[in-house]
Amino acid sequence: GNLVELQPRTATGGGGATREEQVMAVAVDVFSKIPEIFDLPKLKKIIHSPSPTQVVLLQELVHWNKLLSTMTSSLKDLKRALNGEVGMSNTLEEIATALFNGKLPPSWSKLTPQTEKPLGAWMDMFLRRQQQYSAWSEEGVDPFVMWLSGLHIPATYLAAVVQTTCRLKKWALDKSTLYTKVTKMVDFSEVDKPLDFGCYVGGLFLEGASWDHKESRLTRQQPKVLVQPLPILQVIPVEAHRVKLQGMLRTP
Repeated sequence: GNLVELQPRTATGGGGATREEQVMAVAVDVFSKIPEIFDLPKLKKIIHSPSPTQVVLLQELVHWNKLLSTMTSSLKDLKRALNGEVGMSNTLEEIATALFNGKLPPSWSKLTPQTEKPLGAWMDMFLRRQQQYSAWSEEGVDPFVMWLSGLHIPATYLAAVVQTTCRLKKWALDKSTLYTKVTKMVDFSEVDKPLDFGCYVGGLFLEGASWDHKESRLTRQQPKVLVQPLPILQVIPVEAHRVKLQGMLRTP
């Protein structure tokens, strides 16, 4: 099983592992899942004149590398402290307590988008984010569907999508906006090619309402269902003056 899932814990247990042993086990487990940092100088050479969305990729990887480095060095130090090789600082004690309670250490959460997730669920998301960054940087082209929740600053990606279309169509950037259309597709694998202009995005949720898949429209919230995943969206840049708001909902 996954040690990260064993949370929260108690300090004493009939003949069970000590707090230090439990913290060490989680630290080793998490450490084994941290990938190598991305080689940004090499990537910049490959993408020598980056498109607006590739600029976003490079910015995202700077944030990501910072998180990976912090996680790696803090867990190395924690393991040494638990082995008695170095003293246990306040920061390391904070990390140990968080790992013991199945929570995200504060020094890591500062470097990641705001989250309420426990450590196990956060690690699942962490690995999925790495997968998306990895595929994106290896292929050098945007994923067919961008998992927005996996980005550090999702708004910059959408702004870059608008910028790309404006360049191609010779539109004024400040007079362009985004139009979104909810598709019938729910699984990323259903999308087999990118949009000509704009992009597909996933990972968005509805709160306070439901989505009627059959009618493709908003409907009343179902009882006891507070949050519902949205299907994949098409995000299409348009010239603002061409948007007809009849029968549409203007959202932030």
